[in-house]
Amino acid sequence: MGEAAVSVPSDEDLLVAVRGGRVDSLGLLVSRWEGPLYRFVSRLVDRPEDARDVCQETFLRVLKKSDAFRDGARFSTWMYQIALNLCRDRARRQKRWSHLVIAAPADDDRPREYAAPEHVETHPERALEREEARSAVQSALGRLPHDQREVLLLKEYEGLKFREIADVLGIPESTVKSRMYAALDAMKVSLQAAGLR
Repeated sequence: MGEAAVSVPSDEDLLVAVRGGRVDSLGLLVSRWEGPLYRFVSRLVDRPEDARDVCQETFLRVLKKSDAFRDGARFSTWMYQIALNLCRDRARRQKRWSHLVIAAPADDDRPREYAAPEHVETHPERALEREEARSAVQSALGRLPHDQREVLLLKEYEGLKFREIADVLGIPESTVKSRMYAALDAMKVSLQAAGLR
């Protein structure tokens, strides 16, 4: 006889367990989401230590507000909403929206299990081209209005659907789409001006 398949609890099941006082379930949620959440937050705040603080506060709020989670909703959407609100609060306090840095975090700033594999470019010209392209994308992202930047990051970096982004931001799906298309148009213009197609 074969072994019985092990059932892996969904994020939502784990959150229900957290509501019931199972703190170990919160540990499982943190282990699943700390990497993706850190990468998302690090593109919205300007310092790695701020990103770590926002991630920690996000998980604390998940614990404290687990009763506020709507049945039938997705945990990831709710978590991103909490994190985004914390980023906005921090930016308002620091008045830094215009100075936000949009960049992938350095490997040393990521949780170790999520660090990207090392890649050594053996052709200096290609390495320079890659760095120039990365810099141009960062610069173009940094020039986007924050409402467009949020939509673009949630869609392209986090892979959320338009409906999920609308839930995270608390706006109509049509507004999400219009912000996304405006962001893509602005990015295209910026990248073409930088010599990238």
